[in-house]
Amino acid sequence: MRKIRIFNILHPAIFFLTAYIFFLLIFPFFLCYYFPFFETSNKTRLILVFYILVFLISAHIVSHYLFVKNFPRLVDIFPNIRMDLKYWKRAFYVFFIGGIFVYLYIYFVKIGTIPMFMDDLENSRVEAKKGIGKYILIGNALISVSLVYRFAIEKFVLNKIKKRSVFYLLIGMFFVMGIGFRGPAAYLLVACFLAYLFFSKGYLLRQGVSFKYVIFGLFFIIILSIIGYYRHTGKLSIHAIGSTSWTTAVNVGNLEKIIYNTDKSGRFYYGETFISDIGAVLSIHENGFTGSILKKKYKLDFPGEGMTITSPGEAYLNFGWFGVFVHAFLLGTIAGLFYEFVSRSGKLSWFILLGLLSLNFSRLAVGGIMGPGFFFLLPQLILSSFFIIISKLRIKL
Repeated sequence: MRKIRIFNILHPAIFFLTAYIFFLLIFPFFLCYYFPFFETSNKTRLILVFYILVFLISAHIVSHYLFVKNFPRLVDIFPNIRMDLKYWKRAFYVFFIGGIFVYLYIYFVKIGTIPMFMDDLENSRVEAKKGIGKYILIGNALISVSLVYRFAIEKFVLNKIKKRSVFYLLIGMFFVMGIGFRGPAAYLLVACFLAYLFFSKGYLLRQGVSFKYVIFGLFFIIILSIIGYYRHTGKLSIHAIGSTSWTTAVNVGNLEKIIYNTDKSGRFYYGETFISDIGAVLSIHENGFTGSILKKKYKLDFPGEGMTITSPGEAYLNFGWFGVFVHAFLLGTIAGLFYEFVSRSGKLSWFILLGLLSLNFSRLAVGGIMGPGFFFLLPQLILSSFFIIISKLRIKL
């Protein structure tokens, strides 16, 4: 039986696991002893462990038995990958320029300024986002998809990245970060770096990233924490690490609240939250996603639109322990099957799509399926499909 390699981040299950460990597991099992923001119940710990075990087992076993023949190594697959995006430059400029125009429309028509340059950034950026979220998501997705495909294709074809591409990345990061949030810009940078990394010979030989990149990733997170701490306090301090711990702790705290209040009420939602979230997407109601609804219901007071419900929380809220099992099993199965399917396709376009899926899959750990799925995963998959079509379409003038 083959193994899922722990550093093969091209596998959606591994990216999900990475986010799950950092944002959910590391606090109740390690950081809570150094940064005791609050206590975590044994039941919450048990649900966290149970969920990730079911997820990993399903990602490994289901795909293995459905795909009977032995799974080839990445290094054996790579020579057979074919470049199937002949007109990719055309698609890149359509998407990238389109994304820039969307952001120009946001800044100078919808808002009237660039929030990043406003004095009261913390409050201004939250107010600026109201009513224009869909435009931000479209602009962000257009820029992200175009740049990720460009970096991956250049690495695959030329075995290097042109300076022009780095310049485009900096432009994209500026426009994405202009709304006042550093997260999307950091995501764009990481996405392009991973697109470059996935098609390096070292990655394929190891079937995963080297340990030095793991250390680099940890330092990158710490740097982002220091920047965020400086933005809030105006000081550079080691206490920024504590703020990083709070980022991981707050997700576990939200899960704790969901489990406690669900048990206290004695009732589950039995899928109502999924239907409600679909209603929010279709603008049938204005209550927002489940995180926003629970924030009001639990009478929580903090900046932001809603609480992070997490995948285990979303599952337990609807069906209890049974929901935790089914949620984890289905999500793990999807991750494993998609990886197996794409790995056998032999097409460069699908491998890049797999990279985008893996990176977005990590969002589901903290946000649950519905919110990140509708606003990040689904838009990027749809736009990637159009990018592939445009890249293959032969147009005669």
